[in-house]
Amino acid sequence: MQDFRWMLMLLCLLVFAGGFGGMFVSMWRRHRSGLAGEPNFHGSVAVEITWALAPCVIVVLMVLPTVRVIFGP
Repeated sequence: MQDFRWMLMLLCLLVFAGGFGGMFVSMWRRHRSGLAGEPNFHGSVAVEITWALAPCVIVVLMVLPTVRVIFGP
């Protein structure tokens, strides 16, 4: 059970680091390109679908091993 908790903690840390790392890289690239205005994401269906599905996938990936540990033998 202790190993399972550490695995989930590591997964949360990786999601956090990946999210913030991607955000900072995109901010840095946009700043360096000279296009420092606000981007227009309104009406972008791909961005909206990705924005909605990414947290769902992360939660499902964390729930599956949790259910396996709780209800397993």
